[in-house]
Amino acid sequence: MANKVEPKSLAELESMHTGTLMTRRKALLKCDESFEASNQTKPSNSGMIEFKNTPQWQQAYKDLKTVLDTRENLPNKQQRKAIRQAKAKARK
Repeated sequence: MANKVEPKSLAELESMHTGTLMTRRKALLKCDESFEASNQTKPSNSGMIEFKNTPQWQQAYKDLKTVLDTRENLPNKQQRKAIRQAKAKARK
């Protein structure tokens, strides 16, 4: 089953939470490379982004990266652990 992502405007992306944008990025990256590489038998006309080799996917990813570039970095699990441990040491 191909991953499908709803197209969003740049303004809509800018109003989204950073975590939501990261989830959207993950969904875009899960899209199939092309219709030929997918297991679909007939093309869908749903208006959703399904394949990476389409101009819609490329524009959606470019817009997403543009918005994410303006956001501050969210620490990952290891970084949060290091911050927490540093704070604990500082309190002692």
